[in-house]
Amino acid sequence: MQIFVSIPDLISNLTPENYKILDLREIQRFEKGHIKGSIHIDNNFFTLQNEDGINIIPDKEVLTDYLQEKGINCNDKIILVDDVFNLNCSLAAWTLHYFGFKNVILLDGAFSKWEKQINELTTEIIEFPRGDIILEERNADILISKDEILMNIHSDDFLFVDNRSEYALLLDQQGGNIPGAIHLWYLEVFEEYPDYFVLKEKDSIIEELNVRNISKNKSIIVYCESAPQSALIYLVLKELGYPDVRLYLAGYDEWRLSNSFI
Repeated sequence: MQIFVSIPDLISNLTPENYKILDLREIQRFEKGHIKGSIHIDNNFFTLQNEDGINIIPDKEVLTDYLQEKGINCNDKIILVDDVFNLNCSLAAWTLHYFGFKNVILLDGAFSKWEKQINELTTEIIEFPRGDIILEERNADILISKDEILMNIHSDDFLFVDNRSEYALLLDQQGGNIPGAIHLWYLEVFEEYPDYFVLKEKDSIIEELNVRNISKNKSIIVYCESAPQSALIYLVLKELGYPDVRLYLAGYDEWRLSNSFI
């Protein structure tokens, strides 16, 4: 499954018939300049929370209507663009996967690399006719709840991967993580440049995963504070061919509040 596209590959294949670029940056940034042909998308449609501030799945009908209004069709290939880290894009892509729409890829290096290397932007706002995208029934196989974690926490078939930074772990006054979790900070799979981050070579990422015994033979459960970082790792693992990767969408924010320490 292709999840990330390079700038050269995007440029060589970019036609209105094949792609729609969805820009998830703040509207003010979008209006100052964006990739030609981009559509602005309000990231809030992908980041719903309950009264406790815990991430929840967006309403399928509301999201479908919004994407149709923006001109998205069932046969579109969607390119998601964000500022630097693609964190807005990661959760949006995971949500679309959850609702059965998998023809989604992220621009490697994000908008920052495009702006730095290509420096070709426009302020033109375009609109498409209403689209026909239909989001399907939920794909529960890529989501896991706290209760499911508690039922499987001692299972050898499950592997929990904490994608928070070491600094975030140190700042967590209640401390700890999900028992037995392996630490893999999400930025460890990216190569840093002065103005942007790009995905490391696949062999290098696989080496990092092998060192941590993150095996394709297990159900991989990824989590962070509130999902965007772990959603990005979910996408990386899917590109690498991991068959069973699940996101703890509520994240450590919920785990901490529930005092589910074992």
